[in-house]
This record gives sequence, structure tokens and C-alpha cells, in this order.
Amino acid sequence: MIWFDFDNSPHVQIFKPILKKLESYGINYQITARDFAQTLDLLKLYGMKYQEIGRYGGKSKISKIFNLHTRSRELVNFIKGQEILKAVNHGSRTQVIAAKRLGIKSIVMMDYEYTENRIFNYFSDYILLPEVIPERRLKDAGFNLKKVVRYGGLKEEIYLEDFKPAERFRDILKVSNNDLLVVIRPPSMTSNYHNATSENILLKILKILIGNKNTFVLIIPRTRTDKDFIESKLKLTDNIRFLDIPVDGLQLLYAADITISGGGTMNRESALLGTKTYSIFTGKKPFVDEFLEQRGLISFLNDDKDVEHMDFQHYNKNKIINKSSNLVTKITDLIINLN
Repeated sequence: MIWFDFDNSPHVQIFKPILKKLESYGINYQITARDFAQTLDLLKLYGMKYQEIGRYGGKSKISKIFNLHTRSRELVNFIKGQEILKAVNHGSRTQVIAAKRLGIKSIVMMDYEYTENRIFNYFSDYILLPEVIPERRLKDAGFNLKKVVRYGGLKEEIYLEDFKPAERFRDILKVSNNDLLVVIRPPSMTSNYHNATSENILLKILKILIGNKNTFVLIIPRTRTDKDFIESKLKLTDNIRFLDIPVDGLQLLYAADITISGGGTMNRESALLGTKTYSIFTGKKPFVDEFLEQRGLISFLNDDKDVEHMDFQHYNKNKIINKSSNLVTKITDLIINLN
């Protein structure tokens, strides 16, 4: 049995097709999941069986450290005694610690080279990274290159492989095809790489869009902190609301005219789906985002002055979906064969 740990919303999308491929191989798996952002909502939406373990640890460094020890211990207690061949995650620090304690080989997927990587360097057995990130960048960021295993493509292409646009998806949102649909993901205000500049950019964008005729803005907060921040700074109008139901994220981004996000995964999903994409992430830029910028698929907003150059218009005609072929099989086989 292979053990997967989901501690953030994107992990559901990343591993869903891989789990399906494992089922076709007749390989069993176990899912543990943290109650954070929309992780549990998405698991329920897709009817995926999981064991809920742990929750958001809080913004302060002390609470994060405490949660690291608490959740890793809870994972150990749950997994202990099960016949687990290996542990797999995308950036779950608690799982690699738990796996090490249990003597289970662990595979961690990553695509942001500037994350704090000491835990992964020490506790994980393999670190899966996209080939597109130069070795020099990884070395400078402090990765243990002996543990690094490469794969072609980007992680978002794993679940784009079988993507098919849904007809009339905007009806679910009660948004007209004539409206400009802007999807916004606020910057993470509780992460280690938090930068307040992103929040200033976000507020300036929202001030421009408030009350705009034939413009509908849908905000997808990570945590209550994000929502409270926006509500405390602005008096929102009817054309701006928070997403309050779980929906298929890829369908939402494809249906959008513009995506504005402080998170790398959503930016890359949107860009690969052919939607006009603005990044308001102002920390150290991931190489994969720089790569997509070079291809003209992502535009960076580095400060609030850049907002003045944004073009709010319909972009959703004749979209091109960018994706690698057969990536699900390649990643699944890689996971199975790493020992």
C-alpha cells in the first residue's frame, strides 16, 4: 500500500489522476488529509476516501513548529501497524517526519525551489522536481542534489492531461457569458514567504473592480485570515463575492477571463489553460513561473504601480490548453519504481 498525504488544496488535484492510475494497476493506497483551505471540501466533491488528521497550525512560527510535531505524531499513530510500502506527498513536512520515524521510504514532490527545504533534505528519501528548474538554482537554494529525481513537464500538467471544458459552467456561478469574470486568489498571509507588497497590489486591483458594470469578481480565500483582511479594508459591492461552494478549480479557471493570484499553483493552472494570468506573488519567484513568463503565459505585477498597466477585457476566446502527454503514467511509474 502507498500512503499519500494531502495538506493543501492543490494536492487533491495533483494526485487524483495518479491514484486512478494506481487503481488500474491494482495497487492499494491510503489518504490522510489536513483540514486546511479547501482540501477536505475537494476530497468530498470528488468522492475520495480519506482519513482527516490535523488542521491549520496558525500564523506564528511557534505555532507552526508545534503543529509540525503534533500532526507528525498523529500521522505516526494512525499509520503504525499498516503495511505501507512508501509515503508520497507534495511538500508535506509532517508526512516526511512521520515516515522517517516509521522507517518508511518517502517521496516528496516540489516545484518551488525557495521553500524552506532542510526538513525535506534530512527526512525524505527522494525529492521529485521538474526538469525545467536548473540544477544551479537548486544548488544555490540548498537542495541535497543526491536526493533529487527529475520529471518532464510541470506538476499542473499531471491533472490537465484529461481535462475537458464543461459546457455552461458559468451557470453554476450564476455569471453571464457577457460578464467579465475575474477569479482572484489572495496571497498567502500566513506562509513563511509572506510579503505585504502582494496585499497592496490586491487591494488596488479590487478598488478598480468594485462596482464595475458587467464585471464579476470571485475571490477564493485560503483561510479566514485572507477573508477578514479584505473585508476589513474594503466595502465590497454586489459584483464581488467570495466563493462559498466547492467547485472544480480547473473548470473555474477555464471559464474565467482573467486570473489574479498570489499562489503559484493556481497561476500555472490558469496559464496552462490559456486564461490571461497575472501573478501578484512578490516573494522570490519560482523558476517554473519565470519559465511561463518567458513563454508569455504569465504576467508579474511587482508593485501597485504595475496595476495601472492591466487590461481588463474578455480573453476567453479560442483558448489553447498547454499540457504534456502521458505524464500521469510517467509520474505514477516513477513513484512505484523508486525504492
